[in-house]
Amino acid sequence: LNDPERMPGQKEPWYTWPYAEGLRLDEAMHDLTLMATGVYGNPLPPQNGAPLRLAVPWKYGFKSIKSIVRITLTDTQPTSLWMAAAPDEYGFYANVNPRVDHPRWSQADERRIGDTGRRQTLMFNGYADAVASLYTGMDLRKFY
Repeated sequence: LNDPERMPGQKEPWYTWPYAEGLRLDEAMHDLTLMATGVYGNPLPPQNGAPLRLAVPWKYGFKSIKSIVRITLTDTQPTSLWMAAAPDEYGFYANVNPRVDHPRWSQADERRIGDTGRRQTLMFNGYADAVASLYTGMDLRKFY
């Protein structure tokens, strides 16, 4: 979605709009990957990404792109908004991995909404049994 009048942050020059994100085909076709049209039994509201939002629970939140207007299949790895804006900070895969810190903060632990303390971050956000096989043989410190 590219609407700078309703979303003034899109006028900032350091990001390339519209927002673009990418997945491998096996990630997109995985049983845990969802295209959401609603939440809690109601239509998806704009602030949650209406009319269509991707949900990829084993990846960091920015991979779960909101307000999808186009899907393109390509044979080359696309450059996402965050890869273009900060290539030293954001990789293509964006799998939740507590052993790979963001350059400016640790990702080894997290604070869950509603909890007062911190807890250890789980590999693949706790979905390792279901998705680790997608990345067999890959160096997940290099391909983050």
